[in-house]
Amino acid sequence: MSSEGLDKLFFELASESRLGILHGLQMKNLKMQELARKLDLTDTETCRQLQRLNEARLVRKQPDGTYNLTRYANLILNFSSPLDFIARFKDYFLEHDALTLPCEYLFRLGELSESKLSPIIMETFNKVGIMLRNAKERIDCTIEVGSDAHLQIMRQRLTEGLKVRWLIQESFLDKGRELLHPVTKLPEIRITPKIFYHIYLTDKAAAFCLRCNNGTMDYSSFIGEDQTFLNWANDLYNHEWQRAKPWHP
Repeated sequence: MSSEGLDKLFFELASESRLGILHGLQMKNLKMQELARKLDLTDTETCRQLQRLNEARLVRKQPDGTYNLTRYANLILNFSSPLDFIARFKDYFLEHDALTLPCEYLFRLGELSESKLSPIIMETFNKVGIMLRNAKERIDCTIEVGSDAHLQIMRQRLTEGLKVRWLIQESFLDKGRELLHPVTKLPEIRITPKIFYHIYLTDKAAAFCLRCNNGTMDYSSFIGEDQTFLNWANDLYNHEWQRAKPWHP
């Protein structure tokens, strides 16, 4: 797409009412009056915005008088979801390095939309502790540094029969051996050279945090139980798991 085309597209999307119409038509075809009521707009304003969207080839009018999205518009909205999420958490992404994520997961960042940002370390640690205690089937996590309390909870959950997987950064191996020394039942472990982000994942909830721009980890985390977020975290964890080397302490 030329810069002129991109400029024009951004201009058409830079309107709350036009975006509202597009999102309204994602669910089902609607008539102009239905859109006006749904968005609390006048008929005149709704008609004007629909005309603009039609000229931009984002909507089209059907023979029954309803409007629907073009395939082009559906594609644009799918790509706008991660941009909307990034814009909502601008301050976080200014301070944290999202570009360490594989491209596929950058493009899927919109799937975190129903998660909540927990910016305070102790609040995050407490929420993760609750996640681990409430897990019913499994726990997956990355380990570079972390809370001994969380590791203790996971050791206890292992004895209760839960499946636990640890993805450990190589530099943490010595500490990992210390932690595993008194454990009779071990988690499944794989080793990776560098952990760029932390994931805690159970069958019921997930927590995800990026490194700060200076490489440190402040544990400001996105936490949630939404299935779409869980699927994203699960896919990312398995992506890193498949790339890592098995390890038997």
